Amino acid sequence: MLQTNHPLEETVGIRYFITDTPGIGGRLKQEYADFQVSEVGVEKQADPEGDYTHFTLEKTNWDTIRAISALSRAVGVSRKRFGFAGTKDKRAVTRQRMAVWNVPPARLESARVKDIRLYDFTQSSERILVGDLIGNTFEITVREPQIVDKTVIEACRDQIHLKGIPNYFGYQRFGVQRPNTHVVGRKIVEGDIEGAVMSYLADYYPGERDDARDARRSLKETGDFKQALTDFPKRLGYERTMLDHLYKNPSDFAGALRRFHKKLRQLLVHGYQSYLFNLTLSQMIDEEFEISGVDIPLFGYASRFTEARQGEIERDVLESAGLDFHSFKIASMPELSPRGGYRTASLETEISYETMDENTLKFKFFLPKGNYATMIMREFMKTDPMNY
Repeated sequence: MLQTNHPLEETVGIRYFITDTPGIGGRLKQEYADFQVSEVGVEKQADPEGDYTHFTLEKTNWDTIRAISALSRAVGVSRKRFGFAGTKDKRAVTRQRMAVWNVPPARLESARVKDIRLYDFTQSSERILVGDLIGNTFEITVREPQIVDKTVIEACRDQIHLKGIPNYFGYQRFGVQRPNTHVVGRKIVEGDIEGAVMSYLADYYPGERDDARDARRSLKETGDFKQALTDFPKRLGYERTMLDHLYKNPSDFAGALRRFHKKLRQLLVHGYQSYLFNLTLSQMIDEEFEISGVDIPLFGYASRFTEARQGEIERDVLESAGLDFHSFKIASMPELSPRGGYRTASLETEISYETMDENTLKFKFFLPKGNYATMIMREFMKTDPMNY
């Protein structure tokens, strides 16, 4: 076990490595093909007379939602006709199954969208819905590692197999350039909707671009929503949507937040649940708990503490935040109140690696859905999170 010394990890509750081997260093995602993700989906029954065309979407440097929008324009149908099991990384080469209603394969094959390839067409009577996946297979290239010694790599892998991989919520859950999803979520749970909105809009971080950071700083200092609409870059679409509402309705912070789709608002609350989970898991690792086969609550209004010492840790984390289970009944925005759930504390998977040359390593492994490949790679690399 080693304690992290990276501020971003501390900020999001990721405080320990389960392994104590030297970090190999290096960088991920130097090229799009360095991070390859292939979905393992729930098998669907083929039906030559079915109304749905199933196909594999391979995309490079596209996020899933934008890729679907571009594809729908290319074939001339609404994007609502498309179904998929889950979103995939943008800065990567990813492959996943899609379904589209009442669009024949020939029409899809004729679509031309840069860096998108469609193949393996079948007909089915079944849709593909969010959650219809088992997990993902990852093929990840590490460039410029400081250590390529197989003794170090295999010692780390052996410790992972023995102890399990801490199933932290990864940096992407909170934001890397701007790690504040959980900060906004906490304010929503506390009923401070104005604080949540202003944190989302005006808190600024060193990793942001200068124009965004300057615009946020100015808004924090002046509270001038009209000027902020001029200052905020066009690419910050979510922020500008909020600002437009506040310019017209300066005291309606709940209305500004509700300009976001419910699922996005729920992600903010879930970000805070994720942070509390990470804190709980970190404390369990610090106390050298056996984490394999253990579940940890995602706190909500219907949660219950685990028995024995683990439950005491859970209680300490929640009380240190000034909360109890009832706090998750969000009176000011009840549609966001989380019931709670559980998440496994550790991951177990077979990890293989290959030394390509003295400057390149390649790792391969499978993860069930909802888990983060970077949480495996950090155990080997132990480097600045910005390198993931």
